[in-house]
Amino acid sequence: MIAKALDAGLGLCERVFLVAANGLLLLMLAINLANILSRLLFDLGIIWVFPWTEVLFVWMIFLGFFVIYRRGQDISLDILVRQFGPRVRAMLRILVGCIVIGLLLLILYQAPILVPRQVGRIDLVGIQRYWLSVPFFISCALIVLQFVLDIIVSTRTLATEARPVEEM
Repeated sequence: MIAKALDAGLGLCERVFLVAANGLLLLMLAINLANILSRLLFDLGIIWVFPWTEVLFVWMIFLGFFVIYRRGQDISLDILVRQFGPRVRAMLRILVGCIVIGLLLLILYQAPILVPRQVGRIDLVGIQRYWLSVPFFISCALIVLQFVLDIIVSTRTLATEARPVEEM
């Protein structure tokens, strides 16, 4: 029950983040195309395009960070793990999940310390520098939840594998 609700919520976040990342990419392409056309037609560049492109690119990458992990398109050592049976694979997923959750919680623990240090407005954009890292911290929190879900599923796999044949 909890796993299904968590999976549904993470699935919704994945779709929202994917749409947002694609929207940011389209926006970057549009403003850069406008800049190119302005230079071509009027011999005048749009000064704010490059800084906004940088900001939008950072946001796009950090939003995509969660989507890439959620879809299983990150780098993994599946070739090694596939050599083991389902029980060992489940135990390895739990171990790796606990390690990654620990690392991500360490990053999130540092967020309240790091954000106030990122002060100052971004030139020609006008927003504070800490806004660059907000999507990163949100993605980290969602990946923690994804690993919690993976651990729940792996624990169920272990419990299923541990049952005697006559119980199944």
